[in-house]
Amino acid sequence: MLIAENYRTVRRQSSKLLNFNNIEKKQRERGKTYGCAKFLNGIFNDASQISTVHGSRMIFNKSTKGFERSLFLGAFIFAIFLLAVITFNIYYIYRYEPLSTCISDLAYPVYKIPFPEIAICNRNRLNWQRYNEAKIKFLKREHRTPVYEDLFKEVVNAYDTLRFGRFNNFENLYHNHAPHLLKQLNYVNLTQVVELMAWKCDEIFSNCSWQNRTLDCCDIFSRRRSQKGQCLSFNTIESEEGARKQKLDRFYPWHGIGGPRSGLNVRIHIREGWHSPLSEAHHKGILIMMVEPSVWAYIHHDIPTNTRVYASIRAFLHVHDENTRRYSAEVRNCMFRDERDSVYFKSLAGRDYMYENCQSQCEQEYLVKFCNCTVDMFFPPGQRYRACRLTDLPCLYHHNVYTDRLQYFPQIGELDYVESSDNELGCPCLFNCRSLHYYMDFRIEHLSLDNINSNDTGIDLSVFYQRNSIMVYETSAIYPIENLMASVGGLAGLFIGLSLVGVTEVLYFGLFDFIKQGLRYIRFPWRFSTKRDKPKVKRILVRRSLEG
Repeated sequence: MLIAENYRTVRRQSSKLLNFNNIEKKQRERGKTYGCAKFLNGIFNDASQISTVHGSRMIFNKSTKGFERSLFLGAFIFAIFLLAVITFNIYYIYRYEPLSTCISDLAYPVYKIPFPEIAICNRNRLNWQRYNEAKIKFLKREHRTPVYEDLFKEVVNAYDTLRFGRFNNFENLYHNHAPHLLKQLNYVNLTQVVELMAWKCDEIFSNCSWQNRTLDCCDIFSRRRSQKGQCLSFNTIESEEGARKQKLDRFYPWHGIGGPRSGLNVRIHIREGWHSPLSEAHHKGILIMMVEPSVWAYIHHDIPTNTRVYASIRAFLHVHDENTRRYSAEVRNCMFRDERDSVYFKSLAGRDYMYENCQSQCEQEYLVKFCNCTVDMFFPPGQRYRACRLTDLPCLYHHNVYTDRLQYFPQIGELDYVESSDNELGCPCLFNCRSLHYYMDFRIEHLSLDNINSNDTGIDLSVFYQRNSIMVYETSAIYPIENLMASVGGLAGLFIGLSLVGVTEVLYFGLFDFIKQGLRYIRFPWRFSTKRDKPKVKRILVRRSLEG
């Protein structure tokens, strides 16, 4: 009997022990479910503490009704959508259209900018009264024969009207002269010949005045090279005399004010009787080139003889703000003068970066590429390239006429809009970020034949500012960093009430609080469950099962 009772007791206890695993499993599952809910409730409670984001409390608060939570959640999502769309548009402007140009000054005083350099070139650049002197000086004695003298005279005549891109003047040298004759005279320095025979200021200028003061023409005009040939320039710093004036006079290049009496007035004598006897040019006159000081050369205007010319100047100043430096040169489409490390920096030796100087240097490099020489009379002294000699001139003619090169150099992006031949060459030159543009309006009056002296035809020229003020254009960044922060921050505050403090709260919740609670839940799940699921619950269940 005792044995039977003990057996039943043991059997009853062992049966409860066998059921303990099932009991523990159910309690564990119930604890996990309760622990997950407790974890999520904790996360919701922490999220509801974000007080600087509009609507967050109503969305995460337990006491909020379902309809209210849905309403605020929909409004919050719609606000986020609008914020994302507008922010994307701002980013697109910041990334792809970051700059804007506006008028920063409508009445900038014209006396604060330098008066332009006025380069005047006789269409026939050489005074043939000095031809015999040049022939004696540059031809060797053994070459002073009719054959070589005729060749020399023809070459000098070709230089008489030569300018860059007009190398068709050498047509006879290309077709009609044997190479050995050209080689015999290859020692002649044609640039020195041109400099000897070029016009002097007292030969073609008279009655000079500046700002209503009569001055000696040779004091205000100096000879300099250009891509139009040898010219005489007013207010230039490209000649030795001009560079010396700039060092001695802090007001040079000179400035001016508006009005015809405050500009440059000069009488230009054409001297047709002193022109080349071989010249076929029937149109006499001058080429006038107006450039900003420190610009080597630019386009010119043709002025016929026997005229009175009034050239009024309109100027525009275009500057880029310093905040545009953070963008690449391609984006702002300009170069600052000190950006010498840029791949787009190209300029004549010893010159600041200017768009026109870049173009001139590019054209010179193409001359060297095609003919292995440069026509040095078109460029500043001291260039590192070999000067073209007589045997090189047919090469210039060939690439100018037969290959259509050395005629036109398009700007960056121009060929995308303008149809052109495949032989055209491009110069990757950007505009300078501070550029002064001069525009000249001409009013030409033809003189009566009764007032014209056939031995002294000429031009009366007056150059002056049209107005006492100019317009200044300024290009700046639409969204510099501070404006970008203000725009995006203002939108975030408008739509969801977000601020830097709110961002800190959201970041803290997302990067620290949520992750920390999640790791704790994964590593110590019993901390989020009921008390029955803690380790001591197991001991209580064992004892009760044994006593039962």
